[in-house]
Amino acid sequence: MVAGASGLVLGALWGLVFPINKGIWTSSYVVFTGGAGSLLLGIMFWAMEFKRWKGWAKPFVVYGMNAIAVFVASGLLAKLLGLWRVQGGDTSMKGWIYRSLFASWADPMNASLAFALSYVLFWLGLMWLLHWKRVFIKI
Repeated sequence: MVAGASGLVLGALWGLVFPINKGIWTSSYVVFTGGAGSLLLGIMFWAMEFKRWKGWAKPFVVYGMNAIAVFVASGLLAKLLGLWRVQGGDTSMKGWIYRSLFASWADPMNASLAFALSYVLFWLGLMWLLHWKRVFIKI
């Protein structure tokens, strides 16, 4: 956790000289996000192994038991929704779902967040069903 916090601080300080930019993977971005990831991993390890707080991690277990399956299936569905044309071929199914269910009540940034979260929760529901039925897809 000390190394993670150090990376977080060093990345932020280095970001003052060499801006943090995800798009081009600047060194400040790498140090900052590496530190953040290490710190988060340390906190989760402490919570689960030392404090024995494990109930909150159930969604991670459910996703992890069929990780490759959900990765492939969610990617395929995303591509399919982008290719599937509706309304006379003017828009994709993904765009129609976004505009109909999310952009109608939220500004673009929050609509995008709501769409992404609902997509993740949709797949969590499917994976939870597989987990409950003890179906684990392996390669």
